[in-house]
Amino acid sequence: MEWALIRADWEKCGAAVQDRWGRITEEDLTVAQAGRDELVGCVLKRYRMEQSMAERQVDDWINSWG
Repeated sequence: MEWALIRADWEKCGAAVQDRWGRITEEDLTVAQAGRDELVGCVLKRYRMEQSMAERQVDDWINSWG
């Protein structure tokens, strides 16, 4: 799914991000709205996992919306 579609429905998607990654803050959501890479960065910051794992989780989440 294209990020533009996620951004267009961000209120719903942002809530789903917080459901998926409970440590994500409102501030993180504001940053993450900009794009996939920003969301990956927020996941990395809050969960301190390997980048490849964060990217895989975010991509799985994105694909679940498609």
